[in-house]
Amino acid sequence: MRKPALTLIFCLCTVFGFAVSFSSKDKGFSISLSSKWQNEATKDTQVLNLQNGANKIIVIPLDKCNQVDCLEKIIKNRIKQVKSKKFKLIKNTYSGEEIKRTEFSTLDPLLSFSYIADDTNYTEGYFLADSKGYKIEVVGLSDVDAAVNLSFITPKPKEIQDLPLITEEKPLIEENIIVPEIQETQRQTLAQTFSSKQSLQNKKENKISISKKFSSIIFLVFIYIFVAVSFFFYNIFFAQKPDKTPTNPKSFYPIRGARLYGSPDLFLRLYDSQGQNFVVTSQRWSSFLMEFGFYGTLFFLFLHFVVESLTNQGPGTNTVLVNTFLSLCYLFAIFGLIFMLSGKVLNILFPPAIYIYTDKGTILFKIIRRGSGILNYAYLVLTNNDAVLFRLETPKLFLLRKFMLLDKTGRLAIIKEKSLPKAIARKIFGHLGGTLRASYTVEGKNESKGEILSLRRINTQFQADINKPQAISPSAMLAVLAVIFVIDRDKYYPWFN
Repeated sequence: MRKPALTLIFCLCTVFGFAVSFSSKDKGFSISLSSKWQNEATKDTQVLNLQNGANKIIVIPLDKCNQVDCLEKIIKNRIKQVKSKKFKLIKNTYSGEEIKRTEFSTLDPLLSFSYIADDTNYTEGYFLADSKGYKIEVVGLSDVDAAVNLSFITPKPKEIQDLPLITEEKPLIEENIIVPEIQETQRQTLAQTFSSKQSLQNKKENKISISKKFSSIIFLVFIYIFVAVSFFFYNIFFAQKPDKTPTNPKSFYPIRGARLYGSPDLFLRLYDSQGQNFVVTSQRWSSFLMEFGFYGTLFFLFLHFVVESLTNQGPGTNTVLVNTFLSLCYLFAIFGLIFMLSGKVLNILFPPAIYIYTDKGTILFKIIRRGSGILNYAYLVLTNNDAVLFRLETPKLFLLRKFMLLDKTGRLAIIKEKSLPKAIARKIFGHLGGTLRASYTVEGKNESKGEILSLRRINTQFQADINKPQAISPSAMLAVLAVIFVIDRDKYYPWFN
């Protein structure tokens, strides 16, 4: 409320005579300001130099610049210079326009813009008066106060000769009134000035210039999409086939599995070499809210950036509809953040449990997250009686996924992701249609070694094998596979746990 109040007081003082008129040195215009302003000595290049404490108003004539087009070019170049110096440009709070446009009573144009440099307000104006161009610089006043002061500029009245008097001896309809040539010329000049301004305005509204920054970002986005789609189609036609090498007929290994799609919950189907089938299931509403909120926020921020870059190209390009749309983008981005935080809170308060069923429909065991430490997560494998069979620990801050399997006697095995480059690339691109899926090495008791292999396919398929099956029981391996491919599963899109 402070700025409008000062403006109102200033206007009232002007109306009631508490203002002084200052004329330019060349008599081309005058400006009415408060009596606190003092007329200082002008330099050779100045026609007016006013000062009020630390505030200044300086006017400089623009030689050979007496057309609107010329003023447009100068002010656009000045705005580019201001932006290049990283000064804060003050735009219209609603329309987003950088250049403010007004006209005097003589129809002469006034173009101005404001910016802040080194905590000081500056306003530069460019106007025509007495068929000459001028630059006015206001230092120290806010953009609102400066605009008020600029509105009190009065150009020198245009000289128009009087028309011949009509006598009573001859009727008006018979009188041939001849307008002096200089008057007609003056009228044409004003009309041409207004017409050129309107033409330039229309050209600006229809012209869209794309910045290098915008072009680079859009180019990178298209490259990103092209790479992702290329790998996606490659893995459709050249998918890796599962290994069907004959194994020990008495062993439960290898254990194979695949994800079942088409349900809002997660389902895995596992089966061993002895023909036993298992189904793993877990709800995923918390992760859905987190991922939906995160990517929803990114989408609306990117959409805001694209629309603003294409529409905010100058005066008149940002309509009410466009600004309303940009505001809605920010609103939906905030909603996305709320969804993401809600999902995170839900995941902390109600961590999803994993259930493993036999082919007869009975629960073999369930897996819950408990005792989450500062640096690691712990998963407990429980029977129907809530007796702890195994414990699976994984660090939080680790580029390569790593799991430690323990039972009551101690450590059974360490499961570690194989490829560091894949782990890093997957956080940027997702698994690229299966190309960057994670495979793991298994190091168990009695120097046993094994592997959990993720097949390079669009859909999730995997198999686990170990050279000494007696070192790790099949139920323990089922628990490991359930945690890896449910909680820490690879995704089509960039993500990290």
